[in-house]
Amino acid sequence: MNILRHFLFIIALLAPIPALADFQAGLIALLNRDYPTALKMFKPLADKGNPAAQVNLGNLYMKGLGVEQNYPLARHWYLKAAEQGERMAQSKLGIINYYGMGVDKNPVEAASWFQKAAQLGDTSAQTALGSLYAAGDGVAKNLALAFYWYTMAEEQGNKEAAKGRKSLEEELTPGERDEALRLMSETRKQRAEQDQKAFEAATAGLGTPPGQTATEPAAESSDKPIETLRKTKKKAEQQKPIEKKSKQLTHTHDPMLKPDTEQATTTPKKNTKSQTKTKPLP
Repeated sequence: MNILRHFLFIIALLAPIPALADFQAGLIALLNRDYPTALKMFKPLADKGNPAAQVNLGNLYMKGLGVEQNYPLARHWYLKAAEQGERMAQSKLGIINYYGMGVDKNPVEAASWFQKAAQLGDTSAQTALGSLYAAGDGVAKNLALAFYWYTMAEEQGNKEAAKGRKSLEEELTPGERDEALRLMSETRKQRAEQDQKAFEAATAGLGTPPGQTATEPAAESSDKPIETLRKTKKKAEQQKPIEKKSKQLTHTHDPMLKPDTEQATTTPKKNTKSQTKTKPLP
């Protein structure tokens, strides 16, 4: 219930009160496994373009919960949400295309959707994309990129990604490892810059930000960017002569190679080169 409370707090900032009430009713119905009521609550919101409702509606059709299982309809609602940048919907479209659920199997299309979701931080998509690059399935085989995406997901606690990354450890050439580390360093720098801009935009004209900031539980990250940036900014103000150097060190610091673990979306099983190809699970 704590997750639900946090989620509803965020929705409250973005949605009108009537829509929030219906969405809350839908979430409560899901928690109680009252799928017909969830369907009833989410459908009108999905029709009005609410991406969260569209994803939930797609899930109900995908699994056949409270309604007859219908892959084309699931794909329809995922696509509407994905076009609004909803990463979970994009990841689901990757699964639908990979397995050919209501459509012809298309690993290339699947990889494209996984790529979109992975870039937005979806760990399931990152793990699946690492698997595809490791096996050369739907994309050109690239162990550096496989290692990179596995590590991105592992850092957020994805257990399957940790397994995939470990399986590549001995196969990577020094050049491939260097390339993976370069990509990780660039990603860290971009994230730090984005967090800095977001922090400045959120606190512009507001004075000192509040001690606690609500975060979405589905963000799949243990980082606390606002708090970290606040401390970094304060330290920089106290040490202006070395501000530039401090920032550079913060942006390029890379603790990525420390193993973490979390959710799974499959790894391709190893082939003859000890590379097993396991397809991503829905």
